[in-house]
Amino acid sequence: MWDDLEQIAWHRLKHNYGTASDVPGWLRGCASDDAGRAAAALDDFDSAVYHQGGWICPAAPAALPYLVDLAAGRAVHHRQMIVRLIAEFIDEAALVDRRTVDAAWPAAVEREIPRLTVLLDDHEPAVRRAMTWLLSRNGLPQQAVTTAIWRRWHVEDDRVARWDLIAAFGALLERDRDAGDIRTLLHELLDDADVQTGLAAVHALAGTDPDVPLTRAPQLLAAIRDPGIGAWRNSAWFGTSIMDRTGHLLQRDPVVATGFIQALGGGSGRDERNAGLQRAAALLAQWRTPPPALHDFLIERLADDDAEVRFRAAFLLACAPSSTAADTLATLATDTSVCGSRWGATVGDAAVWALARLGDARCVPLIRQQLAGSRLGFAPNGRFYTTPPGSWDGFWLPAVDEALTPLATHAASLVPAVRVGSSRALCRLLGAWGAASAPAVPQLVLLLDRHDRQVAAAEALGGIGPAATDAATDLRRHASIPAAAWAHWRVTANPALALNALTGVTHPHDLHRLGDLGLLAAGEADRLHRLSRSKDDWVRMEAAYAHYRVTADPALAVAVLTELAGPLIDGTCSPVMITALERLAAIGPAAEPAHVIARAVLDSPQRLSYFGGWHVFKEDEHLRSHATTLLSRAGRL
Repeated sequence: MWDDLEQIAWHRLKHNYGTASDVPGWLRGCASDDAGRAAAALDDFDSAVYHQGGWICPAAPAALPYLVDLAAGRAVHHRQMIVRLIAEFIDEAALVDRRTVDAAWPAAVEREIPRLTVLLDDHEPAVRRAMTWLLSRNGLPQQAVTTAIWRRWHVEDDRVARWDLIAAFGALLERDRDAGDIRTLLHELLDDADVQTGLAAVHALAGTDPDVPLTRAPQLLAAIRDPGIGAWRNSAWFGTSIMDRTGHLLQRDPVVATGFIQALGGGSGRDERNAGLQRAAALLAQWRTPPPALHDFLIERLADDDAEVRFRAAFLLACAPSSTAADTLATLATDTSVCGSRWGATVGDAAVWALARLGDARCVPLIRQQLAGSRLGFAPNGRFYTTPPGSWDGFWLPAVDEALTPLATHAASLVPAVRVGSSRALCRLLGAWGAASAPAVPQLVLLLDRHDRQVAAAEALGGIGPAATDAATDLRRHASIPAAAWAHWRVTANPALALNALTGVTHPHDLHRLGDLGLLAAGEADRLHRLSRSKDDWVRMEAAYAHYRVTADPALAVAVLTELAGPLIDGTCSPVMITALERLAAIGPAAEPAHVIARAVLDSPQRLSYFGGWHVFKEDEHLRSHATTLLSRAGRL
């Protein structure tokens, strides 16, 4: 087979970066005796042919037989990684639109199933473990896979491989809930003498019976604390995530989950305590009103002897503020212990942020020092990512504007310390603080001549308003930029440049600026009406809202914004929905059709958000605030 590798017309096949002519070299590289070269070749192949998924490219079915051959023994190194890559292809093919799967792929997989199932008997346990994950992927013949898994179960002698086989049984059971033999086996294994086997069985049954973990919380904790827990790092299914994923099984019941967190996070091991805080973060991010004991637990962890534990506890008390922690946080605010790789973040940084979220003035002198120095103590930029409910992905501090915007009452004290430099985040902060940021106007004017900072600086000057009158001439000089023309109007009250620059705009940000002009921009009403039918939701929203602001007629805006915010009723959330509800709250009593949305937002026991990390809390708070404003202005609260 390998003698014919170059006979395939690879130049006619495609992968993520173009022609697949480089695939043969990578495949041969994967078989290298040199582990480093083999790893590099596999990484190159993965990056080009699989990349981040999304489709099955034409090069994949042609390469599949060679990948299987490598996994079966031609490769000297990393065979379990090759098995994992094959599994990712199979998994992706079952998830994506069938039209994005190369036509040759299904037949290619079917031809390789006999050779793949043989790998369940490979001499290397790591390969066998990886095969349990591969064979439980969607898109493979259920009966053949089930037979192979059962056969291996009866002879497998590697402890971790048996746990992975149990996980595979759980996946098969989710696809065939009538598989009584599998269900019976898993229930028998719940009380196995090996507590880790029992843990594997709980995980396997959770997909079809989510109440099983809730009835076995003490058993789960015992397994987590058992010395044998370390062996899970070799699992193809769980690896080092076993503690966190075990806690996730209890997330449906905040009381049970809190008890588990307290027991785990109060343990003697550093890993246990950090795992407990990981689960505390996920619980707080999912439920709006967790048991009070959870906050007590976080406050206790502020005194931990491990810096990472203290950092995480302070971070979470910033996400979900507790005034009872204020004094301890104030003490921690000068803790310079560095944690992880978060831009050199310290325990004190998290504590200062928590005090800022509480509105505690004791943070102000420390923040002033940070703003004047070379280290802000916050992230250089916001970090945006999504996570499913009940999950948590990282303790990343907010950007400086995200953290400090609420300190507007202290802005007069803080602004003189600000060194704007090239930071968009600091520009946004100064704009959010409004007139109090006037001392920073000279710094912002200098940024108007920097192409990569013009818009941010102009927006900040516009936020400062008439107090930035010294910037008027420079803003006029840049009036071809809509943000600068808008800022010129905000600073001088002369709308001429803004009307000229904003007439005909279509970008959502510019449409919002156009709306700021109010009745002065009434001539744009018809165009805004047309744009409110755009396929782009952000354009629709801002056009409809601007139409209301330039005409004072709320009918169009209420209809469009209510439609956009509607999915919030079912717990679906996106940034455009959050902003749409904010716009509806600003419209006021005329937005009555949206009252049902606002009521659903306030009644939800779970937080509503789109982005993960601390943004979960910010977005949910914003939604509740907008919903409260909307209903209170109509006398419905």
